[in-house]
Amino acid sequence: MKKLRLAFYLLAAALIVVPANSSAQGRFGKDSADCVNNLNFYQDYLRQGNMNEAYANWVQAMKYCPPKVSQNLYINGRKIMLHRINNYNGDAAGREVLIDSLLELAQKRANLFPKNAKKAMEGRLSDIMVFYGQNPAKTKFIYENLDKYATEFGAEADHEMVVNAMIKATELYKEQQLNDEDIMNLYSKYNDIFEAKRAAMPNDTTIDAAEAMLQNAFINSGVATCENLIKVFTPRFEQNKEDMAALKVISSLLNSNECTDSELFSQVVAQMYKLEPTAGSAYYLYRFFNSKGDKAEALNYLKEAANVATGVDKGTYMYELATIHYSNHQFGQAVQVARQAAELNPKYAGKAEMLIGTIWAASPCGGDEIAKRAKFWVATDYMQRAKAKDPSLADECNRNIARYSAYFPKAEDAFMYDIVNGQSYSVSCNGMSASTTVRTIK
Repeated sequence: MKKLRLAFYLLAAALIVVPANSSAQGRFGKDSADCVNNLNFYQDYLRQGNMNEAYANWVQAMKYCPPKVSQNLYINGRKIMLHRINNYNGDAAGREVLIDSLLELAQKRANLFPKNAKKAMEGRLSDIMVFYGQNPAKTKFIYENLDKYATEFGAEADHEMVVNAMIKATELYKEQQLNDEDIMNLYSKYNDIFEAKRAAMPNDTTIDAAEAMLQNAFINSGVATCENLIKVFTPRFEQNKEDMAALKVISSLLNSNECTDSELFSQVVAQMYKLEPTAGSAYYLYRFFNSKGDKAEALNYLKEAANVATGVDKGTYMYELATIHYSNHQFGQAVQVARQAAELNPKYAGKAEMLIGTIWAASPCGGDEIAKRAKFWVATDYMQRAKAKDPSLADECNRNIARYSAYFPKAEDAFMYDIVNGQSYSVSCNGMSASTTVRTIK
């Protein structure tokens, strides 16, 4: 054990001590023979996979060679150190010394070879996350290193590292080591990094996904109240009124946190619609006017969103439009639009069937006693189709079926109209028509 600790101390000394006159002594320094020999030996052993001997000679190379003899000394050193740590059987203190030496090695590489500093620091952060990521006692250490990296490299920083910095910050917030303002300022800083990334790499599709993860971390922190969001993003809105990307971020956050009735939300979405009258901006205006109770204006913007949108988005807006038509007792329009929504977005196939069934059950139907009750057969048919297309709707559909079944005609009443169970029956009601099957109750 004493020999092992001595090796640790020798390695630590090699990482810290820099010969003052190494540049004047040639590439391999004053101990050139020892340097060259150990460089060759450790590389040979590394190629052979003999990691123990590679480590011993690498430690000596670090001791005798000038710090800038070769960047590979640090790149290979990381491989050797990782192997040693992963196969270490000693106590926790000894393992901690090894990990510290590994992290110091990366820091030294970054300092000595600034052109590769970013890559060196990313390797260092990756190692920190691997060895300390699940250790609550190291959360602050991890956050500080991630934040330092994100601040230093900005738009060039790795997406995931920036997101992890936000996640670790929220963990510290929950432990009351950071406050509301700290989290809001950090989110603002990291969001700026992603905006700079988008400006520099407009075709990088991974940025949107990473930025969404950043937003989720911020939202899940509990700091993202409407009051805080408005405080943070009002000045950002004033500074970025012509920046559509920034406006989308603000509107998305406000929408996700149910802040659609705020003045800031109305200003942001109105500006978005002015700059680019898209389906998304029209939909946000629908949300705003709907929250204010201006149903007519809200409906106009939802129709605009549905008209402009394409594909599955169009289906989403169409389904919402169908529900509004239903609530306004415009049953015919509701059925027509619901069917269009299901065709455009399969996600709403089951919901459209359930809505149409609900409309059938709510529709006033004339005629004899059987004709008046036949609508419940049709409504039940739609509920059966709805849960078949979307099993998540099964419970609600079954409750509706149970309720509708209570209104089926009695067998003796149906018999009086020469109608029996299982018979095909055509229904016309409130401008709608359907073919169904007779079902009676005792």
